[in-house]
Amino acid sequence: MASYKIHYKLSHANGTLVDEAWDEPLLFEIGDGQLDPCLERCVLDAKLGELQTFLLSSSEAFGDSFDEAFQVMQRSDFPADIKLELDAAVEFTTPTGDAYVGCVDSIDGEAIRVNFNHPLAGADVSFQVQILDINQ
Repeated sequence: MASYKIHYKLSHANGTLVDEAWDEPLLFEIGDGQLDPCLERCVLDAKLGELQTFLLSSSEAFGDSFDEAFQVMQRSDFPADIKLELDAAVEFTTPTGDAYVGCVDSIDGEAIRVNFNHPLAGADVSFQVQILDINQ
């Protein structure tokens, strides 16, 4: 499988930077989990050496935000030593061993509302990428 060496910047459509690998290029293979599949598709469409910008709607990027992905949990559902604050990312492990990350959306006494949507769900994004090298 081919490996790619790229520079990239991921931003909200309003220009707010989300993530980047510009000073230190990213080396990855398609499907290895380092980039979301929506961003991998952009890399596959990009031309070697050219700086290209892909504007992705929320449905093309990380999907829409769903009300069903918000859950209200009790403070007692969290480890006692965890500091809960707004926008804090919290990892949960299911009984089957799967791990999920949610962000604290609101705190109302003992009721903690957690958002399990992707952090960029519902957001239009800009993905700027330059392929530096492809090794077959």
